[in-house]
Amino acid sequence: MSTAQYFQSPGPLGELYEATGFSHAVVLPVGAQLVITSGQPGLNRQKRATATAAEQIEGCFDNVDTALKAAGVTEGLWKAHKIQCFLLDVSLEPTMMEIWRRKWRGHRPTWATVGTSGLCGPGMIIELIAEAHIVPEKTTQP
Repeated sequence: MSTAQYFQSPGPLGELYEATGFSHAVVLPVGAQLVITSGQPGLNRQKRATATAAEQIEGCFDNVDTALKAAGVTEGLWKAHKIQCFLLDVSLEPTMMEIWRRKWRGHRPTWATVGTSGLCGPGMIIELIAEAHIVPEKTTQP
């Protein structure tokens, strides 16, 4: 196995997860190195993306993608197998998932979203933590 394998539970709950855009479980390839981001806010490179909730959510995804790439996960969020999300307003989850499905169509990592009463940065409405993995290239002995 050289790539992560994703699984859904059978029945209505698995169908719901599939439609929403995430998976129940993941098995990583043997020898994979974990890459874990810190919590990423919805900032763009120069300022907070607070014009709309959707812009802040999209900025948050972009920052997680950039953090993973900086750590050597060249595929960024395409290689994420686990996402933890903290939202001030859980009614924004459908907006978040629409953005996710548009940008990473067909990729369904494991996912947990938690509603919270506050985040540490002023004006923040979302914070994301992601786990991804790198599979070292096999070297052959001469």
